[in-house]
Amino acid sequence: MTMWQPNIDTISGPRYQAIAQALALDVQAGRLKPGDKLPTHRDLAYHLHVTVGTVTRAYAEAQRQGLLVGEVGRGTFIAQRNSTDVYFQPVPPPAGMIDMSLNYPPPEPLAEAALRASLEELSQRNDLSPFLPYQNYRGFESHRASFAGWIARQHRLLVDPQRMTITGGGQHAISAAMAAVAEPGDVVLSAALTWTGIRAIAEMMQVQLRGLAVDGEGVMPEAFEVACRSFSPKALYLVPTLQNPTGAIMSENRRRALAHIAERHNVAIVEDDIYGFLAPNAPAPIASIAPEQTLYVGSLSKSLAPALRIGFLVAPERFQQRILASIRATTWMTPPLMAEIAMHWIEAGRADQIAENRRREAARRQALARDILGLLAGDAARLGYHLWMHVPAPWRAVDFVAEARQRGVMIAPTEVFAVGRRPEMEAIRVCLGSPDSIDQVRQGLLVLRDLARQPTDTRYLAVV
Repeated sequence: MTMWQPNIDTISGPRYQAIAQALALDVQAGRLKPGDKLPTHRDLAYHLHVTVGTVTRAYAEAQRQGLLVGEVGRGTFIAQRNSTDVYFQPVPPPAGMIDMSLNYPPPEPLAEAALRASLEELSQRNDLSPFLPYQNYRGFESHRASFAGWIARQHRLLVDPQRMTITGGGQHAISAAMAAVAEPGDVVLSAALTWTGIRAIAEMMQVQLRGLAVDGEGVMPEAFEVACRSFSPKALYLVPTLQNPTGAIMSENRRRALAHIAERHNVAIVEDDIYGFLAPNAPAPIASIAPEQTLYVGSLSKSLAPALRIGFLVAPERFQQRILASIRATTWMTPPLMAEIAMHWIEAGRADQIAENRRREAARRQALARDILGLLAGDAARLGYHLWMHVPAPWRAVDFVAEARQRGVMIAPTEVFAVGRRPEMEAIRVCLGSPDSIDQVRQGLLVLRDLARQPTDTRYLAVV
């Protein structure tokens, strides 16, 4: 396309706001489309007879509104209209970027060695034919039994393999759980700040997702009680251990309080325990307190390897038929060969070693973050792959994220995790696992620390 040349003469107000408004109008009208490249700051400043600083400020405002994304070395582009797309990018990140926006586990060399050993072992077997035809929706009994043992060791929960369904990762398990408990139009509850994936699932299923007030442990029982009386919800989605994005760990008393409210109002709890293995001293899952009220979700993505695409869903008997109907309608079955590889890792003891290595690396990266950021790192548990960093005033989180991206670090602000009205806090999620090396983690953290110490308005004075 030709260079974008807006007419801002008829738009009142400061020039930077006029430019941002003109850009928004052109996006809305379809004159600018996702992926379109915008002029450089200098070129647009020359055309509009304004300073480079004015254009820089206009682009920052448009990026705050979710209209733009900037990539170091490539330029500024019109963003996809899904607001989360502005902050989350597929791997690999753009050249020169340190991606701290995606909550990936850190690299683990032993996982590759384990895969190699499993493939070599499989190549010597003469009984591979069972992995080729269609299979039972739940998965092999041997796989379910092995995963039940893994859950008992790593997640402190005894489960019945007969109540388990193997899924294509944790997100698939959550989708199946939601399909089992809710219909279009039903109300589902979650923390007011929650994992972005549940918002996408709720939108796809056409259920109403409502956020509940939280404190340092997560969802507050009082808020849950009021919501049960007001909205007759079908389910409550929770991440009790190392909550995403805040990193909170619920106490046992809080878990019991929420479980008792759920039982009293007959609200299903969808418990996402994907990070539970990282906190071996955390309280046992809610499923151990209210097994007949809880659909327990886990995955090997954060503990072993994301590309195995192995998740599991353990649910009360009354939900089983709807779970199986969801599996049949989506994937029919999880590839048994991948489940066999995961079982091989577990039975050979490699899985436990990989999980332990991941815990150690997560702790190492957390310690580095606390050392560099100090009080900025917050007071959540020092165990997970991410931390919840409160942005010092007068910064706004979206502005902080936009400026961090200009400096080569990708992070995500409060608003992309908010359900309903945006919370008052200004915070960002910093993912420590996604950078390839501890040196990259250090570099990214230093950028964030230095930026937090900088007054907000000085960034508009730079010549770009």
